[in-house]
Amino acid sequence: MPAPTPRLLAISLLATVVGVAAAPAHAQDSERSDRLTLRLSAFNPEAQLRFTGDGVATNGTDTEDFFASETFDVGSKWRPRGAFDFRMSDRQSLVGNYYDYERTNAWGFDGDWLNPGGLLEGIDLPDDIPTDPVQVPAVDLSGKVKFSLASLNYEYSVVSTEAFEWGLGLGVTYAQLEARANGSWTATDEIDAGDAEYQWKKSGWSPGLHTRLTWRPTDQWRVGVEGQYLDTEWGDFLDERGHFERAGLVVEYLINDRIGVHVGYDWFRLKLKDDYSARFEGAADMDIDPVDVNGQLGGQLKVHGPMAGVTFRF
Repeated sequence: MPAPTPRLLAISLLATVVGVAAAPAHAQDSERSDRLTLRLSAFNPEAQLRFTGDGVATNGTDTEDFFASETFDVGSKWRPRGAFDFRMSDRQSLVGNYYDYERTNAWGFDGDWLNPGGLLEGIDLPDDIPTDPVQVPAVDLSGKVKFSLASLNYEYSVVSTEAFEWGLGLGVTYAQLEARANGSWTATDEIDAGDAEYQWKKSGWSPGLHTRLTWRPTDQWRVGVEGQYLDTEWGDFLDERGHFERAGLVVEYLINDRIGVHVGYDWFRLKLKDDYSARFEGAADMDIDPVDVNGQLGGQLKVHGPMAGVTFRF
């Protein structure tokens, strides 16, 4: 059976919401016998990586402000996702979530010829900068981004009625970030062939905030909205300043008392920032004062997409 497309999931979700809104509002919460709800889903997230940098550069006499940004669409891929809800009492629950994102991309450059003298025409160049065309090697690059997150939250229902619940909670979140890049280049008359590898990996724990709204308009239908938030300075997740936000929507139809199906949409974002400083010295034979740079670097990983799966209630 082929995986449902994002457009099909979106249409199904819209039809489900319309059907729920048109249904009579009644539920029998008092007759609920389930203690554990388990949702197993297929999640099709798209991801974006955004990098920003701003700062001030000065040579002691002149000062210049600058800002730069770049956004990369990493693409989408089906991933497993899981969630559970264990009811300890009518108002108390343990809520868990797990999801991840993993994507590998590759880029290639076939090589070319570059004329530095032509690009810098009119500028008095040092003798060691060539004015004739030079060969730029062919380059192959590959990169991998991986992100996984698991959370466990204690939730207390501030509002609890037959058809509607609103819960607030505290919990812990475990997150893991990994980035890897590999590159290789061919030989030219000026340089030898070579390769390089870069890998960065970080994981840790952090306390977090949690909230959830649940609407049960009929015995068969469930509509839930869930949100999470954590600050990276609360735990040992990352040294950089930043925060994590998540929001999710799930619409569920119970086929019987124990089994149901659901569709939904999940969104989360990790934003990081850090201060930096650097000094650039001019070449010995060039009359250029050192340039001091101070600023802030920022990064953002945003992941969002539809999901669909099966619900089990025990």
